[in-house]
Amino acid sequence: MRTLAWKKKPLRIVDFIPPGPEVYERLDLQEQFLIRKSLGFNCEHVEVHDIAEGESGITFYPSDCAVEVRKNILVQIESQYDKLEINPIVYFNVHWLSSSLAVQHPDYQQVFPDGEPIPSAYGSGAYSCINSPFREYAFQVIRNLSAYKIKGIFLDGPFFRIEGCYCRSCKHDFQKAFHYELPVWEKATPQERKDLFRFKRESIALFMKQASRLLKSKKPDAMIYMNSPQLVPTIYCSRDNRLTVEHQDMLLAEGGFLSDDLRQVPIWKPAATAQLLETQSAGKPYCVAIAGRLAPWSRYLLSAAETWLTHAMAVSHGANTWYGVYNDNNLDPRMQTVREINTFLEENEGCYTDTKSMASVALMWSYDTANFYQSSAEETDFTAGQDKMRDPDKSDARGSFMGWYDVLSRSRIPFDIVDNASITDGSLAKYELLILPNVSVMNEEEANRIKAYVNRGGKVIGSFDTSLYQEDGQKRNQPLLAEVFGITLRAIRHCQYDHIECDSRHDLLTSIDQQLIPAARLGTEVASNHGAESVMFYREKQISRYCELPRKTSHPYVVKNGYGLGESIYFAGNVGKFYEAYALPEYRKLMENAVKSLVEIPIHVGSVQNTESIHVSLRNQGENRILIHVINYTASMTRPITEVLPLPDLTINIRLPKEVDSITFLRSKKSADFVQHGGWARIQLPTIKEYEVVDICLLST
Repeated sequence: MRTLAWKKKPLRIVDFIPPGPEVYERLDLQEQFLIRKSLGFNCEHVEVHDIAEGESGITFYPSDCAVEVRKNILVQIESQYDKLEINPIVYFNVHWLSSSLAVQHPDYQQVFPDGEPIPSAYGSGAYSCINSPFREYAFQVIRNLSAYKIKGIFLDGPFFRIEGCYCRSCKHDFQKAFHYELPVWEKATPQERKDLFRFKRESIALFMKQASRLLKSKKPDAMIYMNSPQLVPTIYCSRDNRLTVEHQDMLLAEGGFLSDDLRQVPIWKPAATAQLLETQSAGKPYCVAIAGRLAPWSRYLLSAAETWLTHAMAVSHGANTWYGVYNDNNLDPRMQTVREINTFLEENEGCYTDTKSMASVALMWSYDTANFYQSSAEETDFTAGQDKMRDPDKSDARGSFMGWYDVLSRSRIPFDIVDNASITDGSLAKYELLILPNVSVMNEEEANRIKAYVNRGGKVIGSFDTSLYQEDGQKRNQPLLAEVFGITLRAIRHCQYDHIECDSRHDLLTSIDQQLIPAARLGTEVASNHGAESVMFYREKQISRYCELPRKTSHPYVVKNGYGLGESIYFAGNVGKFYEAYALPEYRKLMENAVKSLVEIPIHVGSVQNTESIHVSLRNQGENRILIHVINYTASMTRPITEVLPLPDLTINIRLPKEVDSITFLRSKKSADFVQHGGWARIQLPTIKEYEVVDICLLST
């Protein structure tokens, strides 16, 4: 990953949320600074505004924006952090107002169409609107901060609730941009909703542009970045990384924030966040924010195993890390795990700098599908847990993606995440295979780019209603990619008790030993076009669980097709969501087999037990260094994971372009024995706990 000129090493950022003003002022700051250093952090989000209940106007440095100025903590940070080699980035909350500041400045708030303030989900205060006079307040704060020896500013926010904002400034700016009155979301036409969503996203991008320009006019080498969206429907927060990245020096998202019932949270959430940010970062650094506690219990720290796994998932995909807990936890015994992780990362900084993914498989996250089809959404500070599956003929966009992600991860298939922009900006060409997990909403330009990609020799996998819907949510008669998939759509099919007939002789059914497997809850009935191959077939609809098994139909469940120089595989069922919901092993094998039938996977990781709970990332650093990140989350069948089960017998077979010079295990600090033959190397790993990195140095030619 590329880093900024002022920092040529990966960042290990800490944010110890401070206590209230009275206690904060009494802290021995020198002692606190040394704690940060001893834990191995090289950067801090320093908090010099009181935000216990939102941005309050109480500052810990002289400020003409302040309602109240307390002890000047910032000047002490300024004088000490250079000596400690810790880079101070000031944390500034630009989305949440305290009740006191909201009352003092009602015109700062996001409001409903009737003018009433939108209440904060934090339990008190209000949301600030970056189009309102709060904008100038924020810019003046940036001017004040730029007088100090800080390395940058992190903006927590900005965002818009989906219910707003209808303040005077937003109404004026929308009217000026679109030449009609700001519409009410619930009553808006599809085009009006599109305009309103665009207005809010562009408002945030403009705010970031102006904030960045202001800071860099004062401090050209300072960095600025905001809290960016992860894998969520962005319609609930109106943030757009593709619009804001130009005005940020790093993309940061809260992919390591874990909450509530962790049995419902994928272990690979930080990895997926890092992969998305890498695609969207335009070569800039990116960072996964990791909360050291389990929300909503702010002082309950994660176990050592969960802490290791969360960090490993992030850094294995090239991300910087941010770690945050409350300041009164910073001497907790569990901080020893954080020290171990940071020490390991610091000792091996060279292996985490300027690396790139070697994946040839791409999994698409479609914002258009998540926003305009229907999708669940993880509960975060900026997106409510909307889960409104109102249309029974539609699947869950996020669930479909998650099911495919889990299959690829458990199958140890290296892959990247791409988004809508990746389809049209030319970056798709570097991949051999594109997986479309119910990418239901697709425009004609995207479809034409995918057709051209397959026609030139690319491979594609699609499922259920991929490309069936327009951007306004209207359903087409046929999917735009029907010709690529070799199908003609007949109907949407609901499958409560239905089965699929398997033909074990087909390669796609390798390792599936049942003749009948459940049909996904939602699917399509299609006819395969001339020249396409039908694999597996629906049985007739089963009226009840206990009735006789109905006969096999002519409706295929899987269709393989050639298109130009390329190939496609189409699943009639919404296999991603079905796997995400039920995790049937036959579906994992079916989906894995589909991928492996289209592309050769350059790395195979296995064990005597054929353990699935291993995540692999394959990256390179120039032409002569390959890094294999192996993450082991084998444990008792629950979360939080207390302790992983060490694996003693993992082997890696990897295809290499050159002869090997040396192989080292970074965490074990051992040299590896290996056998190289026919372009492949076989490596026996030492016993692996949570995480190991295989550092392969190749001979120069």
